[in-house]
Formats: sequence, structure tokens, C-alpha cells
Amino acid sequence: MESFTVEIDIDLEDIVPGFLENRRNDIVELESFYEKREYLELERIGHKVSGSSGGYGFHQLGKIAKSIELVAQEKKDDELNKLIEDFKSYVENVQVSFVKVD
Repeated sequence: MESFTVEIDIDLEDIVPGFLENRRNDIVELESFYEKREYLELERIGHKVSGSSGGYGFHQLGKIAKSIELVAQEKKDDELNKLIEDFKSYVENVQVSFVKVD
């Protein structure tokens, strides 16, 4: 995936770097829990990230995370692996442009 830009409200400029750093930590956990097939932990992370991403303006990441949550419930390994890769690719390639939102 090539890098892409998401426009985020400038009021969130101070907290977005921390949010993205936490998502990088989630990648490590997702990969580890996937290796161990700890589906409840995968579901928990998916739920957490899907609930918070939209509020920051990362709607696509929220959709990926929601899919991780749902697919973990069904224990579909191939789909989970792809979704974790999608999550990782999103976090590694997203660029943020801060804009004033009225």
C-alpha cells in the first residue's frame, strides 16, 4: 500500500501522535495473539480500536478493526491474518494532514 493522507481536525493535533503510537503497539499485540490463536484478545483489540478510531477521524481503520472483532468471534484464521495485515498497512502508511474544521 502506498502512503495516503487523512484530514484530521487541528484540535486533535496534540493527541493524534499518541493515538497512532498506541496503534503501532496494537500491531505487535495483534500479531502475537494471532500466533497463539487468542481469539478473545484479538476481539478485544478490534473492539477497542473500532470504538475509538472514528472519533479521531480514522474511519477506515475503525472498519478494519470492527472486522477483526467480528472475524475473531468466528475464528476465521485466513481472514484474520489478512485483516491484521490491512491494519498494519494502514497504520504504517497513513499520513495526517491537520485542518481547521468549522
